[in-house]
Amino acid sequence: MNFQAVDRLPLIEWATWWDRTIARWHDEGLPEELTDGAEIRAYFGLDPYYQMWFGARGPGAPAPAHHGAGIVSDMDGYRAIKQYLYPEPDLVVDRATLEHWARRQAEGEAVIWITIEGFFWYPRTLLGIAEHLTAFYEQAELMHVMNEDLLAYHHRILDAVFPICRPDFMTFAEDMSYNHGPMLSSDLFRQFITPCYRRIIPKITEAGVIPIIDTDGDVTQLVPWFAEAGVDAFLPLERQAGCDILALKRQFPGVRLIGAYDKMVMTQGEAAMRSEFERLLPAMRQGGFIPSVDHQTPPGVPLAEYRVYLRLLREYCARAATG
Repeated sequence: MNFQAVDRLPLIEWATWWDRTIARWHDEGLPEELTDGAEIRAYFGLDPYYQMWFGARGPGAPAPAHHGAGIVSDMDGYRAIKQYLYPEPDLVVDRATLEHWARRQAEGEAVIWITIEGFFWYPRTLLGIAEHLTAFYEQAELMHVMNEDLLAYHHRILDAVFPICRPDFMTFAEDMSYNHGPMLSSDLFRQFITPCYRRIIPKITEAGVIPIIDTDGDVTQLVPWFAEAGVDAFLPLERQAGCDILALKRQFPGVRLIGAYDKMVMTQGEAAMRSEFERLLPAMRQGGFIPSVDHQTPPGVPLAEYRVYLRLLREYCARAATG
């Protein structure tokens, strides 16, 4: 990710597999006792990593009625549930686990990854999808208050984590784009989102940690917006949403990327899978890019075909490093 020479590119599946995918593979020969993502990665010979997600909800926080629904509608509602949000770091930072991970990291045996909620993502989880989008216009004060509170919480979490271990990278959960680009304008981004990132990114980069934006959909328009906020790394670069990694690399040479492998070719046989790796190979050779399925491997992919994908992944990750 630092554009340095390597013996091979990392072999990763950045998102663990769908439960339906794992269930199918159990029927096709994956050992039944393997259900955990780390165990399955080891079984397939992928490089190990550890992830810890620090959510901003504590015990007793209300749950939405259904996916996309909110749990508050105005400032009074937010104040009423705030007692259940932003738990103390001691409640969410598992020190013993992080210390174990840090020892493996120091031995060169694992990568550490942490995730926190982004400043577009988080208000949506409280307000609901539709209400969140109108809140930029109708409840600007509430949006700013939520993100100020979230920012302060993130600082407390990082102050607790960094003395224990320094993650290799961290992601902000931000899903703010679909196949036509961002779900907000550049003006709204600069008003509501940019100031928050500018006040947390320096702490992350000064600790030697790579911050990465995790947003589905087409990220192309977002890249320069986030550059202004101090972020230059993105995943998963969904091909079906129109992401073109070679175009991104031409337009933004220093951008760092993970993903981009079109999951839709994984049911089409070896020739199609190899063609997709050939598409990615020039970007792989440029550095600053780790190929991986552009979201989770879907349940339509047979275990035998996934093994073909893994064989090709190993081949191309070696070829990219050797030229």
